[in-house]
Amino acid sequence: MLDVVWAILIGKSLFFKNRHSTLEHLLDNYLTRGLSYYHYDDIGANDMKKPSMQDIAGNLGISKNAVSLALSGRPGVSAELRERVFAEAKRLGYHIHKKNQPSDSHFIGLIAREEVFSEHEFFGVINLHIEKEIKSRGGNLLLHAVDKDSERELLLPSFLQNQKVDGLIVLSHLRTEYLKKILALEIPVVLVDHHDPELEVDSVLTDNRTGSYLATKHLIQEGARSVGFIGRVEKSPSYKERFEGYTEALKEAGISIETSCIISDQDEIVEELAEYIRTLSTLPDAWFCVNDHYGFLLTQVLSGMGYAIPEQAAICGFDDSLYATIAAPRLTTMSIDKQYFAKRSVIQLYTRMQQPTPVFEKILLKTELIERETVRKKS
Repeated sequence: MLDVVWAILIGKSLFFKNRHSTLEHLLDNYLTRGLSYYHYDDIGANDMKKPSMQDIAGNLGISKNAVSLALSGRPGVSAELRERVFAEAKRLGYHIHKKNQPSDSHFIGLIAREEVFSEHEFFGVINLHIEKEIKSRGGNLLLHAVDKDSERELLLPSFLQNQKVDGLIVLSHLRTEYLKKILALEIPVVLVDHHDPELEVDSVLTDNRTGSYLATKHLIQEGARSVGFIGRVEKSPSYKERFEGYTEALKEAGISIETSCIISDQDEIVEELAEYIRTLSTLPDAWFCVNDHYGFLLTQVLSGMGYAIPEQAAICGFDDSLYATIAAPRLTTMSIDKQYFAKRSVIQLYTRMQQPTPVFEKILLKTELIERETVRKKS
């Protein structure tokens, strides 16, 4: 009967060519189970199918991404799991490229909307420190700007589609549907300055609500009996949280919220802001601005209209960006340690890569009040 087996196998050899592992697999099964175990189809198309990473993942009960990390020699899996993956790959006859050996070199992706990459005073600084932190860990950073069409049509960058990165940082917000498609790839992901209650993913962000609450409370403590608000709330979840902190401080102090002094739908354009301010019959004692650029523009508008700052109008911004220092007078603001923001985000990603757990974290970073010249000290 053994001659029959050899005849069958030799007859199929033109199809198998270099599939030595498949031939060995067939012979092993013959010796243990007998020729009757195989039909023609068993030696034909079904066994011609090449084993895949998904096959390895399914057999070991792990994700495809974990298999990819193990076989490529990239960080993110334990030595014990890497050995199991290689053993299963060898058993299945999965071809392992010689270049796929353990290495300290790895790739991290960073994606954001186009307007985020064009913003230099906040995200630009964070992006710079993220790159430095990743390089210090022997990594390489791959950047991709997500345009509006790609986000709408859910088109991922090629390095994600081909799973060429070991982890991904998402800077600021993207559509929930887009993020869901990314998470389906089972690549370690950290959201920076954004969170989404619909998603199970790590996020690192500023404690916006507490920061704006403290900023508004500071204005009130320094004598403001009315406080206005400036910032396009719907532009960012962070801005919405800052608005919530602002309203919380007013309610706590028993100060009514004057809707006419809430400018929540204006872009960061000085002419539009000036036009709106001129429509107000009376101005509040103070303003809380959702970022420093709004605060910078407001100092220009109010100064141009003849108002003395801070005597007639106090102003507090948020972010402690360059705009806060070039404003005249210099802007009181809430500071964010952008270097630590970047470092903490990278730490969270590497933790997720090396120790995958089902528990996701939302990390809030505190802010600090920086007193300059746009808020008068209460005498």
